[in-house]
Amino acid sequence: MSLIVFEDELWQRFATLVQARPVFELRIGGYTVRERIEATVRSLRRDETLALGMARPHLMKCFGPSAGLTAFLQAGEPVILVNGRALDLAWLPRLLAEPLNTVYLAGDTLLAAYLSPALASAVLYFVQSQHTSDARDELLRFARAHDLGPDEPPLLLGFPWDLINQSGEQLVRDLPLLEQRLPLLTTALPNVVVRGERVYVDPRARLDGPLVLDARDGPIFIEAEAHIEPFSFLQGPAYIGRGSLISSARIRGETAIGPVCRVGGEVEASIIQGYSNKHHDGFLGHSWLGEWVNIGAMTTNSDLKNNYGNIRVNLEDLGQFDSGVIKLGMFLADHVKLGIGLLLNGGTMIGTGSNVFGSQNIPKNIPHFTWGGDTLREYRIDGMIGVTRTVMGRRKRVLTSDYEALLRAAFELTRASRGAVAQAPVSRRDYASPRALAQAEQEAIAG
Repeated sequence: MSLIVFEDELWQRFATLVQARPVFELRIGGYTVRERIEATVRSLRRDETLALGMARPHLMKCFGPSAGLTAFLQAGEPVILVNGRALDLAWLPRLLAEPLNTVYLAGDTLLAAYLSPALASAVLYFVQSQHTSDARDELLRFARAHDLGPDEPPLLLGFPWDLINQSGEQLVRDLPLLEQRLPLLTTALPNVVVRGERVYVDPRARLDGPLVLDARDGPIFIEAEAHIEPFSFLQGPAYIGRGSLISSARIRGETAIGPVCRVGGEVEASIIQGYSNKHHDGFLGHSWLGEWVNIGAMTTNSDLKNNYGNIRVNLEDLGQFDSGVIKLGMFLADHVKLGIGLLLNGGTMIGTGSNVFGSQNIPKNIPHFTWGGDTLREYRIDGMIGVTRTVMGRRKRVLTSDYEALLRAAFELTRASRGAVAQAPVSRRDYASPRALAQAEQEAIAG
């Protein structure tokens, strides 16, 4: 069986976050959406089924099937299509038990399908180009359809703030999958205070007391090679990814931290995709951070307005939306770098590859590949690539030619989003001295 997770038309609502990754590679809870779908299918079939990605063209070399789409169709195996915005997968076991050529809908949304290779090949062009409404209409001509919407509406990501709103509940929903591979902590550890019963710790994790693990409000999951330093406090539900360092921090409930992060200060109800640093003091609340993000010391975000009103968010190319929630922080896409001492309002959106420093109160919306503080300019892509190579090297990761091509394609695709941002590259004339320029450039690789 071939398992394909796909982006649909609504990827555009997440455009600020997904220029360097598909929607289905957004982390929420203990998994990305694709990882969760793959883990669920594996648990049901007891085999090594891999979830292949189908996304926008510039993402496919890094996130699509390595052999291309044609290879697995030639294998003649049934195909499972799953929408890359799906969170609660309670319906998935039923789909796997359905006859071939069955389609599940959530109202007008194509949720999933179990297809023969012939019918799958007839609609994959539409799916690959994010025209899933056309794929749905074609499937309805030949397949059995069930609309799950009226009686048991499936949970789908609709807007970026759903990542935050659903984070805590998703960690609880992930419990059956995570407890299959993370053992329950039953042995008392020196100077480690455990409150509650659902603390799951890989034996290869390192817990240095004194610290407190408070699972009374939800489970805590700590992956292999994670290191929890002394004087840390973790409140469930929470997830700490493989190889991450919690540096004497207060990690409050509904927080999920991906692999190889360095986190200090106070973090509440936030998601960090992975390979990112918030190593110093400062508050991070109700926020989402991508990969390879660095937040300078004492940089802090607000997640509550003084009038306790709903926080409004500007979505790229779509306009302003009322999030419907009173607590919402910031969204930082992959490769964003923030200097020291910045203050960010609730609902701030900063696009891929931007480097912001100097100005204390920064604008609420900063386009992709933007450089500066008081003055914002287009970030030179060669400079950004150079910083990326350095930062990834510090985590013993290699900037591959395919990933570099992805970033350069994202730079070109987002030119229009920069709008009024000065197109001229940063030069020495923009700084009082060569030393000031050098210091600004080092902001990107500090930490």
